[in-house]
Amino acid sequence: MAAKVQEVENKKASKARSREGVRGQWWPCETTDAELRELQNEGMISEHWSFTRDSDVPQPDADERVMTKAWVERGLSLPCSEFFLSVLDTYGLQPHNICPNSYLLLSNFATLCEGHLGIRPDIKLWQFFFRVKKETKDKAMLNCGSMTFMLRSGRMYPPHDSHESVRYWNAGWFYVKNASVPSIHDGLPPFSNTPPEELASWSFIPTLAQTPILEKAARRISCLTLWRKKTYAPYSEFPLAVTRWKRIRKTLRRKKNECPERLLLDLQSVPAPKSLAPTPEAAARLPPRNPGWSKHLRLTPGRRSTSA
Repeated sequence: MAAKVQEVENKKASKARSREGVRGQWWPCETTDAELRELQNEGMISEHWSFTRDSDVPQPDADERVMTKAWVERGLSLPCSEFFLSVLDTYGLQPHNICPNSYLLLSNFATLCEGHLGIRPDIKLWQFFFRVKKETKDKAMLNCGSMTFMLRSGRMYPPHDSHESVRYWNAGWFYVKNASVPSIHDGLPPFSNTPPEELASWSFIPTLAQTPILEKAARRISCLTLWRKKTYAPYSEFPLAVTRWKRIRKTLRRKKNECPERLLLDLQSVPAPKSLAPTPEAAARLPPRNPGWSKHLRLTPGRRSTSA
């Protein structure tokens, strides 16, 4: 039995080492028809797609562009936005030079600007909040996933999910017909299978004082972050206590005749955790408690509540 377990572990390690050997490069295409048809049915890609199974490196036609499933799932679609094209132009990038998790950051930033601030996403505002983290191997720039965008230290920005592992995303590539917006842009730039060259824009930090709209937008983003932190922090700092108290409240929502006597006796002696008590400032902003909870807490076997 031990020999079989060791054999399985050796196979896993060998496979991991072989794939790690091509880190930062394209992996042979593993895309399937079912995956692309699902993306098409959900409206994420057009019907003009194709792929060559087990191809080593993308070789699109002149009117085609390379896409991956990981990018599409994180917000990239064609025709792409002017903001995304400005990111590629400012940093001198190809789409495959950006790590997949950074596509989610770009999508969230565009949604924040358009949906909450009511402005168009701007590259200077992006550079004000986010910096570039270079991805290298043996001190050489990677081709696929050359950079990751990270929040600058000291910037107040709404919290986002931590980066998830997207291993072997460079195996899920396919071709899609390029889409342009007349009189605005010609779509994604032609495909070039090369790593980027570091530019001065990678370390540039813009000042927003000369652009009142962007300066106001940065203040509003910071205020939004501070408001969210003060509102939800009293409850997020004690996850175990919150989970326990939620379980008790769910039980208390039952009707009186559905609760056994022993359960009612036990629940009367269980107060709300003191660690859940918000600060006086946060308590002033909380809605009034449901009176039904306190009514059930006063129930005792064989006697109706005085507030019933």
